Amino acid sequence: MIIFDTLSELESYLPALKNLINVITLLDRSIPYKDKAGVYSCPENKDVTYSVDNLLTSSKGVEFTIPEGRKGVIVTLEGEQIVSDLNHEKVFILSEGRFLALSEGTYRRGISVNLPIDIKDVIFII
Repeated sequence: MIIFDTLSELESYLPALKNLINVITLLDRSIPYKDKAGVYSCPENKDVTYSVDNLLTSSKGVEFTIPEGRKGVIVTLEGEQIVSDLNHEKVFILSEGRFLALSEGTYRRGISVNLPIDIKDVIFII
């Protein structure tokens, strides 16, 4: 499962993604935007965790994994990055105002679109 859309459409995916309401609530309250880099639990649902990160994009990016049986939602809070599967068969330009929902597996993020830039992103595990 892959969903790539704008944050304004996030609510329309509530039936398809369990615990997405917690992601919406955290984003509406701007909590990940204010958080420093680190791993956090959702105050309303301890099954939902999220990781905020600041990084410099590069040509290789950084691997991240969505655990087995879970879904991930990645949002670029500041800047723009490319997110892809490991084989670069599925590639998404993730800029502010967009999200990418992914099934379990290993992916790459923080790949530079043009020149390396500093970005801030959040990955929710739901």
